[in-house]
Amino acid sequence: MKLFPAQLATHLLCGRRLPMHPVATIEERIIEGRRMLVRITGEDYGYDLQKWHNHLKESREGGYTWQRNINLPKIMKEAIASEQWNAAVQTLPAEIEIEPLKKIPPTEAERRRIRKMQRHAD
Repeated sequence: MKLFPAQLATHLLCGRRLPMHPVATIEERIIEGRRMLVRITGEDYGYDLQKWHNHLKESREGGYTWQRNINLPKIMKEAIASEQWNAAVQTLPAEIEIEPLKKIPPTEAERRRIRKMQRHAD
């Protein structure tokens, strides 16, 4: 399964453990996912999954592929329903240090895929 940068960051923000990503604790994964999304978008919605989804589904930054017509992707619903994720988020700081904000431009392949998805979504 190939994940684009925004999808990878979303998985981490939702506390998911990824085989190619060595971040050990759920807290570290959540913070790293947030940092990645901020770097990709230049926005910071903290740990608010609904706000992240609302922004990303319209902007499609970083290759975000979840559809605009869904309220919240299953991965985010599962995180919100998870006691472990909620407990972890409660312990995390509201403000975190994030490297300088830079939007990461999509690759040409990502642009083609995004255009194709947008045509099908409309």
